[in-house]
Amino acid sequence: MSWFSDFFGKLFAHKQEHAKPQRPSKRLSQQHNPPHKKQPTARTASDIKLIYPDHTLGALLKHSPMPTPGMHSYDVNHPPALDQKAREHLQSHINQIPPMPEIWHRVQEILQQDDASASDLGQCVAQDPVLTAQILKVCNASAYASSSGSEISNIPLAIARLGLDEASSIIFQCLAPDMGNSPQRKIEIRHIWFHAQAIAMLSRILAESARQVSRHEATLIGILHDIGKLVILHIESEQQLNTLQDAIDQGTPSLAAEYETLGYTHIDAGMMLALHWRLPKHVQQSISFHHHPAIMKAHHLPEDIQHAMLVLHVAHLIVQYDFNPSDAGAKEPATGGQTSTWHHHQRSCLHDTLRFVQQEMGISLESEAFHAQLQAEIARLKLSFPDLFAPT
Repeated sequence: MSWFSDFFGKLFAHKQEHAKPQRPSKRLSQQHNPPHKKQPTARTASDIKLIYPDHTLGALLKHSPMPTPGMHSYDVNHPPALDQKAREHLQSHINQIPPMPEIWHRVQEILQQDDASASDLGQCVAQDPVLTAQILKVCNASAYASSSGSEISNIPLAIARLGLDEASSIIFQCLAPDMGNSPQRKIEIRHIWFHAQAIAMLSRILAESARQVSRHEATLIGILHDIGKLVILHIESEQQLNTLQDAIDQGTPSLAAEYETLGYTHIDAGMMLALHWRLPKHVQQSISFHHHPAIMKAHHLPEDIQHAMLVLHVAHLIVQYDFNPSDAGAKEPATGGQTSTWHHHQRSCLHDTLRFVQQEMGISLESEAFHAQLQAEIARLKLSFPDLFAPT
C-alpha cells in the first residue's frame, strides 16, 4: 500500500473514530455529560427557541432546510473507498499542478503571528511585483475605495485598508495556479472564487463575534474548504463535467453525484491537493469535515474543530439563503444565467446548530444589526465580481 493510500486509510479511520454520533468517545462523553449529571434526552424543535425576529441570523437558520431522507445519500461518516483507478487518476493529475509559491507560505507565517501588521505583510508582498499590482488594484477598486476617491499606491496602506485577512484571500487567489482552460470553466472558477471569498469573509465576521476561532484561521479555512472543486474542473473532460452538472441539476446530492460520476468527491480531491500544496494540518482536517455539520450535531465533531466547522457551516447557510432562487429579491446573474455546477446544492441545518451557535459560541441570533452587517458584506463583495452579478 502506498503512503498516500495509507494516509487516506488513516484519515477515514479518523473520521469514523470521531464522527459516529452513536458512539462518542469516552473523553467527550465525560466532558459534555459529567457522571453526576442526568444524561440529557434528545433535543426536539420545542426544546430550543425557534421564534426569532425577521431579518436576523436566527430566522435565517430556522428557515434553512432540515435533513430529509435521501438529502445526504453519500455517507460522509463512512465514505466509500476510492478504487485504484480513481486514486491514480487523481494523484497523477494533481502531481502535475504547480505547488504554491514559497511567498505564500511566508505570508502564512506572518499572519500566524499575534503581532502581525500591515507593514510586516507589506514588506513580504512588495517582493513580488505581480502580487503588489494585484493588491493595489483590488484596494483601489470600487468595493474598497475611500469616500475621498484618492488612490493608494503604498502597499502597507493598501493592506491596512483591506485588512490582513482580506489581503490574505486576495494573495491566495493571485498566487494559486491557473486551473481552467475554457470560457465555461473560467466562469465556473469565478463562481468558486466568489463562493470561497464570501465564505471566508462571513466566517471571519462570525469568528470575531464568537471569539473561539481566530480571524486568520476562519479566513484560511473559508478560502480553501472547496479547493477540490477546482481540481475537478481542472482535470475532468467537458463531457464528465456536463454529466456531473446534469446529475446535480436533476436532484442528486452533490457528493453522491461526484462519486457516481467521477469515482471520487471534491473532498477526496481537496485532501490530495492539500497534501501536494503542504497546507496546514488544520486546513486538511477542515477540508475533510466541512460537510459534516449539515448532518451531525456539533458535539460529535472532533473537539478541536467543532467551532471552526460551525462557523464555516453557518457561513454556508447565509450564502445559501442569499442566493435562494425563490428569494423575490434575487437578481439574474451577469453571466446570462450561467452558474456553477454546484449551484443547486443545498445544506441542511440541524436544530442543534442553533443552540450550539447561540449558547456555546455566543453568536447573536437575534440582532437585526448583525444580520444587516453580514448581508452588507455580501453585497460589497459582489462589487468585486461584476462579471458574475448584474448591478442591483
